[in-house]
Amino acid sequence: MRVLTENLNYNIFNDLLTNLKKVSTTAVINDIPQIAKALNDFKPQLLILKEENINSVVKAYCDKNNVKIICFGSTYPENKDADITFQTHLDIPRANLDVLTFKEDIDKDDVSVFVNDEKQRFATDFLSKNYNVKIYGNIKIDNPRYLGMPTELEKYEILNRSKVSIVFNLKDAFDSILLDTYPIVEGPEGFEFTTFNNIISLIEQIDDILINNNLKAKVNYLKSKLISANSLTFTIDTLQQLRFKEQVFELNNILEDLNK
Repeated sequence: MRVLTENLNYNIFNDLLTNLKKVSTTAVINDIPQIAKALNDFKPQLLILKEENINSVVKAYCDKNNVKIICFGSTYPENKDADITFQTHLDIPRANLDVLTFKEDIDKDDVSVFVNDEKQRFATDFLSKNYNVKIYGNIKIDNPRYLGMPTELEKYEILNRSKVSIVFNLKDAFDSILLDTYPIVEGPEGFEFTTFNNIISLIEQIDDILINNNLKAKVNYLKSKLISANSLTFTIDTLQQLRFKEQVFELNNILEDLNK
């Protein structure tokens, strides 16, 4: 399959494109006024564009050549083939099951904190002074417990040896769960995580979790949820809707391998 897309700064788009690359040849068009030329040169089977860039020329080409369209920001059903109409408040990250390939069976003893925004300094500084934690991230904390900014691979290694992570975004929470680490997450409602929104609730959650003898069962439950709803299953569902049977078959095989 050949996929032509413009570059879109949305989580939902990044989830889709990451997995499409596993089963297709992809090309990104940056010069939208040249879209007609790009279509003729690349000859895609799937086109991903913002609604404002789907003009009569694009529609005519797609209709003539049976090119499926995923339209971001669609208010007109005729402009899209896949029903994934973009809405900003629904643009949440999804778990990336590729993280499962970094799983290691080693002792899990650490409580790790991942800080990535200046707004998180106060809570992280408090943790460094009051708990036996190891702190990582791009906000330097003036404490020996701060161990610098890890690479993505190093982060997976850290999570593999952590029994608990304290994190400030969904991606770090998802990565933790997939590597069998129980996350304590700032915010967001709507997920079955242990969450906090201030220092008092953070203290309550840490104290409760650190004496909890059932963390393995809890993280396994969360992991089962992610394995059934993630960026890969989202892509499979989208391609099923578009009737790309061969690519759905390939991605289902990848999903099966990751779940072994």
